[in-house]
Amino acid sequence: SIKGESVGFNLTATTTTTLMTVASNKVVKINRITVANVDGTNAADVTVSITKANFTPDGISDFDTSGTFFIAKTISVPADSTLVLLDTPIYLMESDVLKGGAGAASDLDLFVSYESIDDA
Repeated sequence: SIKGESVGFNLTATTTTTLMTVASNKVVKINRITVANVDGTNAADVTVSITKANFTPDGISDFDTSGTFFIAKTISVPADSTLVLLDTPIYLMESDVLKGGAGAASDLDLFVSYESIDDA
């Protein structure tokens, strides 16, 4: 089964905050990630990363099976602006973790549009 879903996060000043962890027997296809700076005066930095669980991919070799990989690293989001961080789909395997945070607590809202795919 495939279910389309969206979630939002008010980012904290901790850039390694766990936002989503992919459940067992699921694959998540992230379609889009946007971030909005809700502060009317100051820019704020956004960091978003994925911590990959140890897995064996299908059909490729010579890869990192685990580690943290950045989608965005201290990217400045101007005041009262929205920035698209990702608009090309990526896949997260079970136990992969989406993490993120803001340079200024409570100034950035992150919105993630995704599909949850049951791989059981």
